[in-house]
Amino acid sequence: MESHNLNKDKYHNNISLEQQKIGHLNAVLNSIREVNRLIVTGKKREPLIKAFCESLVRNRGYHNAWIILIDEYNRVIASAEAGTGRDLNEILKKIETRDFTLCCRNILTHTKEFMVIQNPLEECVNCPVNHMHDGQGSMSARLEHDKKLYGMLTVSVPTVFSRDTEEHELFKDVADDIAFALHSIEVEEKRRQTEAALRETRDKLERRVKERTNELEMLSSKLLNAQEEERKRISGDLHDGIGQCLSAVKFMVETALENMKGKVPDSDLKPLHALVPLLREASEEVRTIVMNLRPSILDDLGILATIGWFCRQFKAVYSYIEVKENIEIEEDIIPDAIKTHIFRILQEAMNNIAKHSKANYVEIFLRKRNNRIELTVKDNGTGFNAQDIMAVKASEKGFGITGMKERTELSGGSFILVSRLNKGTKIRASWAFACMRTIL
Repeated sequence: MESHNLNKDKYHNNISLEQQKIGHLNAVLNSIREVNRLIVTGKKREPLIKAFCESLVRNRGYHNAWIILIDEYNRVIASAEAGTGRDLNEILKKIETRDFTLCCRNILTHTKEFMVIQNPLEECVNCPVNHMHDGQGSMSARLEHDKKLYGMLTVSVPTVFSRDTEEHELFKDVADDIAFALHSIEVEEKRRQTEAALRETRDKLERRVKERTNELEMLSSKLLNAQEEERKRISGDLHDGIGQCLSAVKFMVETALENMKGKVPDSDLKPLHALVPLLREASEEVRTIVMNLRPSILDDLGILATIGWFCRQFKAVYSYIEVKENIEIEEDIIPDAIKTHIFRILQEAMNNIAKHSKANYVEIFLRKRNNRIELTVKDNGTGFNAQDIMAVKASEKGFGITGMKERTELSGGSFILVSRLNKGTKIRASWAFACMRTIL
């Protein structure tokens, strides 16, 4: 009878142990699922290690769990716990003073990857949390991935499980998973930092390019202004100097001829008579140069009068080209800042037509349209492939098109060129009132 009761108790104990193992196995599986979920969803280091500790205590059946992360100098950079409370701070202080507990010394400063302490109360005398291990064992593992040490994981576990080799392997797997999660977060953080650094570098470069572009535009604007001022000065010097001198010489020769008439034989006066048309021609040449450099009419009467004068001059030289002017704007609407540009673009466009287009009809528009001032010049000439012309280097396509485009854009406008073979060419330079700026 007594033997029967002993067998019965042994049977019940075996059943209880099996049920305990089954319960623990279910807890292990739940914990593994939870750890894997945290690895997938975790994006930040501190919340992640805190969630790991809580999951191990909640799902794995551990009495407590704590994680300490260190840098390459064994300085604590982060920590988390579940079940230890403020006592973990005492362990952190010991790490700071290099007074390591047994598990910290073996895991963090030695190459030991895993260790089990069967009786922490006796083996870990100087451990601030050894009182929590009464009747419990502890397991510690390195958090290491790709030869980089991130820290350590320690848990308090029932003694029966601390002796179980399967439990050891599962625990080490969890530690490896946590280390991989930390590695992934580190990689992602470095990627974000790299992207942020690249964005900052790109933004700095773009700002510098923009600044340099603005500087170059300002310099180009000043150069254009200096060119116009120099043209104006030379024009004035030619008109007031050589021009007036030639006029005076012509007048003096004509006066001398008049005074010597009948007193000196005509044969002796032939050289002086021949000199008069030469002086007249020289005066006309100087006047033409002066007008090409900087027509005084532009400063005296404005852009509309200048366009009219220029077209008359153009038709006098190129009589076979019909020119139609369509002026649909008042003088006072056009800002002074762009009047010179309008004239120079028109001048270059008309010169290109005369030299290259073989056109016999040109139409000029100057008007206000959709809050913009537009200058349009179109002809019925042979045209060309505009894409090919605009694609070649500026040094190869000459100053004409490039000069018109750059002058327009430097003064805050936009430039459009449309041309087709045997269909003529049209250029349009336009300036929005809000974007016009004075060339300094």
